Amino acid sequence: MIEARNVIKKYGSVTALDDFSVEIPKGKIGILGPNGAGKSTFVKIALGLITANSGNVTVLGENLDKNSIDIRRKIGYMPEHDCIPNHLSGVEFLIEMGLVSGMDTPSATQRTHEILGHLQMGEEKYRKIEEYSGGMRQKIKLAQGLIHGPEIIFLDEPTSGLDPKARHEMLDTINGLTKVSNTNVLLSTHILQDVETVCDYVIIVNNGKLQMKESVKELMKKQNDFIQVRLGGDIDGFANILKNKKINLLSDGRTLRVPYLNEDTFQQIIDAAVESKCQLYEMERSKVTMDNVYLEVIE
Repeated sequence: MIEARNVIKKYGSVTALDDFSVEIPKGKIGILGPNGAGKSTFVKIALGLITANSGNVTVLGENLDKNSIDIRRKIGYMPEHDCIPNHLSGVEFLIEMGLVSGMDTPSATQRTHEILGHLQMGEEKYRKIEEYSGGMRQKIKLAQGLIHGPEIIFLDEPTSGLDPKARHEMLDTINGLTKVSNTNVLLSTHILQDVETVCDYVIIVNNGKLQMKESVKELMKKQNDFIQVRLGGDIDGFANILKNKKINLLSDGRTLRVPYLNEDTFQQIIDAAVESKCQLYEMERSKVTMDNVYLEVIE
């Protein structure tokens, strides 16, 4: 779907993408990374909004430098920033966007009502956008990215600022895009659970380089459960005792995570706490989530 080869992008002395290469398959793909990791730069290059210093990016098999207009007809984009016209109704705005993309008025009108129906906008679609809630504004931003029937849509923080109900509705909608409109999705977000909920693949970027590309389901299958441990005292001594038993700890800066091997792991933690004279405040078995995987990759 998208292929990057040896892409370098610099902003002055700062290297945003450092010999970045990745092949992104079709489906629903999540791209994760801390602030400044390079994921936004990669998305902007893939959209054709900026150019790389060197390297090459193709989208749907097309080279953006050579076929910019043709490929843009196949791409949709839902921006993070609220840049929609408040003075128009939802219907008026979408028809306008359809006309801009080259559709005639009857086709744009029909497509508008199809999309807004799928998004369950109801009679709200006839109200001015300035009257919309945060969830409704996100829906209309998504709708404008779908109006021309793109083969791929880039979603930039689509659940940002939404309440739990609106967030659930948005994720359900994204989940159905590949089924309803056969649209592939590239989801850029900092909310790790969103990727775990809707995406087929996850891509993690850090320091301008690809750190991981993996099927979400296969990734979670490979991970073991862990025991979350919180203690006080000689934590380094506690960690060294477990390391001598071939048990490596992970830490997110607040708690320790001990890989769960079997029920004996609990006793090993207790024995290490006693030997290191640490106070054991918490010891709870937890399931691995995308948050845990993400922390392991970027640390």
